[in-house]
Amino acid sequence: MTDYRSHLSVAIWAALVALVLGHIVTLPTRTFAALVFGSPVSIAITSRFLTGLVAVAIVCAGLEAAMRTHPHRERLRHTYRYWGLPGAVVMTAGALLPAAPSETWWLIGVVLTGVVLAAAMLGEYHVADHEDPAFHGARLLLNGLCYALAAVAFILIYSSRSRSLISATLIGSIGGLLALDLLRETSPRQLPVLLFGLVVTLTLSQLTWVLNYGPYTAIRVGLVLLVVFYLLVGLAHQQLLGHLTRRRTLEYITLAAAAIAILMGFPAA
Repeated sequence: MTDYRSHLSVAIWAALVALVLGHIVTLPTRTFAALVFGSPVSIAITSRFLTGLVAVAIVCAGLEAAMRTHPHRERLRHTYRYWGLPGAVVMTAGALLPAAPSETWWLIGVVLTGVVLAAAMLGEYHVADHEDPAFHGARLLLNGLCYALAAVAFILIYSSRSRSLISATLIGSIGGLLALDLLRETSPRQLPVLLFGLVVTLTLSQLTWVLNYGPYTAIRVGLVLLVVFYLLVGLAHQQLLGHLTRRRTLEYITLAAAAIAILMGFPAA
């Protein structure tokens, strides 16, 4: 039987190679223009965009291949549920690496992407089986990676000051994928989890769109988005477990509102 680490190793290296090729290989750019809500929007299909999509596909395929070598693979259903965090890592890297201020920082970013991607994919493999001795440690690691990645992605993507259609879509998509990873074990039914992930995606996208009109710093907006992300995931988690009550809802909303008020009211540096 092929060792799962072989599949993960090949997928990680292949994804990194794809990201590197997007940086050093230049292909003809095709631009598509359209009117969105009365505003002209253009989307450029570049070599970096295409290689980023390839990298995401490679990571998902590699993790799927690793899952098929699992000792208890006959118990595993809907293994696509484990693609969220690794896919979000690659999407974040694809969006942020081109903005690196120098070649040195770009290289550091590639190395960090490899390390985080390896940790995420190994963690996903070990949380597939609740009886795995490494399950609890892997779940804690994945939770930490999800929130850390959310904070980094929200701050840095917003700081790029891209058009709302791009930045809001990226932030919403990454937030939705991370929410799916955080909520996966809370319910045996997949439809409610997918619906809550969609709610997180749409809410973060709309909020990013609104905040783009304000003169706010990237750190402030990123932290506000992180608080909203935490609020939505927390409420969804409690609802899926059947523990959500009016009191708990009020507690979550009150704490989130207080945190947002502090962040927005704090004097700018």
